Amino acid sequence: MHNRRNRKLPQQEALIDWVAIRRFALAGGTLLAITASVIFVFLLLDRPVATIQVDGPFARVNASQIEAEVLANLHGGFISLDLDSLSATIRRLPWVDRVRIRRQWPNGLHITLLEQRPAARWGESGLLNVRGELFIADSRHVPAGLPFLAGPPGTEAEVVDRFLAARSYLLPHGLDVVGLVRDPRGAWDMTLSNGVVIRLGRHRVDQRIRRYGDLVLEIVGADPGSVEYVDMRYSNGFAIGWRKQDEAAVAARLTAHSG
Repeated sequence: MHNRRNRKLPQQEALIDWVAIRRFALAGGTLLAITASVIFVFLLLDRPVATIQVDGPFARVNASQIEAEVLANLHGGFISLDLDSLSATIRRLPWVDRVRIRRQWPNGLHITLLEQRPAARWGESGLLNVRGELFIADSRHVPAGLPFLAGPPGTEAEVVDRFLAARSYLLPHGLDVVGLVRDPRGAWDMTLSNGVVIRLGRHRVDQRIRRYGDLVLEIVGADPGSVEYVDMRYSNGFAIGWRKQDEAAVAARLTAHSG
């Protein structure tokens, strides 16, 4: 036979720490009061923007245009307004390059902007800035005197780099580059400040530019007005396309140079 004993375990008394509860309640109340105060101060300070000040050297952009864009995108008050988002919106305006916005106590915004500086034409009516970026694809007003650059879409940086390299090489020779075009096949044509067009082709373009300065410039320099183009696409030479004139004058010029 098995002896079986049933024994009840002593019940544990539930102890309530009223001091801890009181401290917890007091801390919670304090936190709630602080939170409410912060919200109250935030709502008090986050008043609607009432004044907008715009500074900058304006040539293509005016302050009224900027103010109208700001008012159309005021999504928030003095404190809650997202200044980065507003700056990005303003930068999308034509001719706007850089924007800086700061809050001006108690309910104003101070906006400083820098306009784009056109450095070259891109195609018929596009404009490149000083960083070689296409900032307007179809400008109604193209400033005079800018070099003409062109190429397939997406080649702006490549064309600008080659333009700057060619210009730095030719300027010491007394020539500037006023035009540089890359066609869809990758062939290059360069126009100089003396009116001569240089056909550079697709390969060894930089080498052909240097070869022009070393070998051809002296020939063309005597009378560049009579030269229509110089074709540098030959492996070991070049060809000069003369404007309409007497063949005897051309022969005499070449004879004088060779002598």
